[in-house]
Amino acid sequence: MSLLDAWDLSVVIPTSGRWDRLGATLAGLEDQTETGFEVIVVVDGAEAKVPALPGARTIVQEHAGPGVARNRGVGASERPLILFINDDMVPRPKLIAEHLAVHREEPAPEVGGLGRVVWHPEVPNDRLHRWLDWSSALFEYRLLEAQGDRDALWTRFYSCNVSLKREFFLATGGFDPDFVFDYEDLDLGWRLGQRGMRLLYAPDAVVEHLHPYDWQAVERRYRSRAPAERLMMARHDWFKPWFHGQMEAALEEPRVSRLWTLAVDRLPQRPARLRRAVEARADRYYRQRLAPAFIEEWNAACGAPPTASPQPETVYDAARGRAS
Repeated sequence: MSLLDAWDLSVVIPTSGRWDRLGATLAGLEDQTETGFEVIVVVDGAEAKVPALPGARTIVQEHAGPGVARNRGVGASERPLILFINDDMVPRPKLIAEHLAVHREEPAPEVGGLGRVVWHPEVPNDRLHRWLDWSSALFEYRLLEAQGDRDALWTRFYSCNVSLKREFFLATGGFDPDFVFDYEDLDLGWRLGQRGMRLLYAPDAVVEHLHPYDWQAVERRYRSRAPAERLMMARHDWFKPWFHGQMEAALEEPRVSRLWTLAVDRLPQRPARLRRAVEARADRYYRQRLAPAFIEEWNAACGAPPTASPQPETVYDAARGRAS
């Protein structure tokens, strides 16, 4: 592969109609230090009334989830490099340049780039959002940066800010369309890892997460994880349901007070051992509140057998978003 530049890159963005946030994302892409890349927006839901999206090529599909939308976007691209971001991820000006730098330095087909996600300034800096950060409930950047290792590993394939070579993505089969929401990243990350993907961390390739959470939104997120974990178990014998284990443990552990969530905000990072102990108790408080909703959805998903694991020769058509 010759030296890559922005003309070799397609930015693929799935959206379910969050037009205000998508507008901020597209505005951020217009303000990049590198130019020449194309933007492909895939609208997940044919009933949506799509506004004008300046600077973007738009594809509309029947509702099938963000994974299928990303597959459709890649199928519409003819460029050798793909960058996935979400419609609520507002790029900082060097996002494209930093992802290109990864691939210029490491042009091998199996090398991908993982950017960093931070909160957008409009997101409240409150206790709930800080917990989502330090607990790694959404992303594991804290642990990744503490380890100081550039290799992010396939387990951190976050499609809200990740780049890879298009042919490598297609050879892996793309996102599994059965994962309508949640765990589509981990499933694909594992398959990419089986093919030898090296996912390199690019901490200066930053997007700002324009997605304020309240407690109801966090609870909905955990409800969606229960059936997704069931499907992940059906797909992969090696997989142990992480969130189900957390929720089961939370119900079995002694109840903790909300005061621990206040204490963790007042505690410095050092000494680290004390900080971790207080964080563990505060985290248990949140998990104990979330556990009933998660377990309810888990039990509901158990009412029907999860989808059987595909045979080894099954391949997902990334352009069409279906198995072949």
